[in-house]
Amino acid sequence: MTRVVALLVIICCAGILLLADTTPSGAWFSDTEVIEGITISTGSWSGAAGLAVSADQALLKPPAGRHAKTVLSGITISNTGSTPLGITGIRVSWSPDDGETIRQVAFTRGKGGEAPHAGPKETGPDPEAAGDEGFTVFWSGEAASGQVLDGRALLNPSTRNDPARGVLLSFDSNMEGKSLVCTLILDDESEKGVWVQL
Repeated sequence: MTRVVALLVIICCAGILLLADTTPSGAWFSDTEVIEGITISTGSWSGAAGLAVSADQALLKPPAGRHAKTVLSGITISNTGSTPLGITGIRVSWSPDDGETIRQVAFTRGKGGEAPHAGPKETGPDPEAAGDEGFTVFWSGEAASGQVLDGRALLNPSTRNDPARGVLLSFDSNMEGKSLVCTLILDDESEKGVWVQL
């Protein structure tokens, strides 16, 4: 008898959610764990399940002719799924936050030599800002730690000749000694990020 009552309560709750048009989307649960630059996500039913983000070869360096280490490279992203992923934002947070600002986020070319599709269509008018590498700008301006940087990019499924894209971050000040989290936001509002100790 108690099983029947419990089942009726569950059915009634589901009916109320459907009538109220508050049906949740995505996974009922999710968890993300970051261990030394490797991100592990569980319970994800979103586009982020096909997004791989790593920072195994992260490198903080100065732009050409300068001494302050303001350019971070070596964060890589790839699409392990079979359909393109739309990236609509990137959130970069760091601590301690001493008032530094991020100035630019760009995607470097993959091994295939083809630039990623990103908007606005720029090919790096300021090579110093991106460490003098070939890149496509995703966002530029000035933003504090934790702000969502809006842009638009399409990450196609990985191929053998073009397995990953690099993420290039440029700051206004030396970022040595900071703990940084770079999170990509997809068009279905799912997220995946990676932690880097600089």
